[in-house]
Amino acid sequence: MYPKYMPILKAKKGEFEAIDNLQANPQVMESILPVFEIPILTKKQRESKKYINIRNPVEFFINNNTTSLSKVMRGLPMGIDISRWAPNSNIESGEHILSHIISSLEKNNSQVIPVIGYDRWEDDEYSTTLKIISQRQNNFIIRLNSFAFEDMIEEEPFFDTFNDIFSSLDIIPEHCSVILDFEDITKSSIVDLNEKVQRAITTLQPYNFRFLSIAGCSISGDINGMVPKRESQGIVVRKEVKVWKAFKKFHPRLKLVFGDYGIVSPSVGDEIIAPNANGKIRYTIDDSIFVVRGYSRAIGKKGAQMQDLSKKLISSPYYKAPKFSWGDEMIDKCAKEQFVGNTTNWVSIDTNHHATHVFAEIREFEYTIQHQREFQH
Repeated sequence: MYPKYMPILKAKKGEFEAIDNLQANPQVMESILPVFEIPILTKKQRESKKYINIRNPVEFFINNNTTSLSKVMRGLPMGIDISRWAPNSNIESGEHILSHIISSLEKNNSQVIPVIGYDRWEDDEYSTTLKIISQRQNNFIIRLNSFAFEDMIEEEPFFDTFNDIFSSLDIIPEHCSVILDFEDITKSSIVDLNEKVQRAITTLQPYNFRFLSIAGCSISGDINGMVPKRESQGIVVRKEVKVWKAFKKFHPRLKLVFGDYGIVSPSVGDEIIAPNANGKIRYTIDDSIFVVRGYSRAIGKKGAQMQDLSKKLISSPYYKAPKFSWGDEMIDKCAKEQFVGNTTNWVSIDTNHHATHVFAEIREFEYTIQHQREFQH
């Protein structure tokens, strides 16, 4: 069996709380294979009281992060990527950061699937570390991004790098999966994405991977890119799910798993702190996201504006019910003025609803196309 949903998530507090509160719904959790991107230790964090007097701040930061991640995942499998770090990053002892992260998670009884970044393979320290890891592990996720898609056009550069990964690590494709990662697709057309997915599927077909996953993010890193006007609402089409549905409809036997970036754009860096960010709720609906925008959290009702935004969402035709997910329950509490929450809490709430909705949406879509095929036959 392979997963129903493969989100790429930041390994941060907001996402951790979202996952922790998804555990109450085992049907959802057992169908998800999240890929966590380990955040970098920022300059501001290094200079904070917590880290300023520590000799090994990177190791300390990583150990805290992996401990939290292990607790929320509770032994369920997850992918791990260091795409936010330079590929040759080490902890203070000299150990490569990917090696240390995987060891730390395994000590906490986590099921870890390392992610191999196609765009980073040529870094000698990175590829050497993966060779060492492959001596005790044969299950990997290969992450292809724009560099790979460009190489696929000429074919030869792609196959040179791709085949080198498998021969160097002495692994077989049948044990591995691939992410077709289109990253930020706010400026991409569905037609262009369809063309790239088709080329990738055709190129990878002979390898017989466990499954392929498509990932992309239609959510802008800037609220103005979604809802230009303050104190208004808007709908953003989730292009990534439209593309996935089109391929699944016409190729129902294709082992193509849906993936995305949750509700946070990959263009938002770890260094970005936005104390004056607009209040907003990103509420996932079929094929789209309903965005309820407020104003800067530094003015007016400040964080308490979330209660007004929650009331607007609940009075819209899109709100499900408090019982739909933990996120929906918290929105209901906020609308009843029993809760306000900070920006991290709202990443948790939005992500938790999103994952619950996506699971239900995928399951319903796959059931519908299966039913249609049975009816036709």
